[in-house]
Amino acid sequence: MKLPYRKKPCPDCPFRKDSLEGWLGETRMQEILSSASFVCHKRTDLQCAGHMILKGESNEFVELAKQMGINLELTGRELVFDDPQGCIAHHA
Repeated sequence: MKLPYRKKPCPDCPFRKDSLEGWLGETRMQEILSSASFVCHKRTDLQCAGHMILKGESNEFVELAKQMGINLELTGRELVFDDPQGCIAHHA
């Protein structure tokens, strides 16, 4: 079975360390990171790799894939913030 997701954060992913500073604002990023999952803002038919990488198993899509025995093979961990607090501070 193939699931609809990005395998790597896109160049404009808001969870990337090189995203535009202050882009989304602190409140919006807090809302996004409190969400159980997040779709790619460029391809709304795909789950966002950056959100899945940053949230790990607290992302519902990651948890669903795990329950189904599907390895998502996400790449680009080095591009994404190490923790939610760093991501929120960047967008503040």
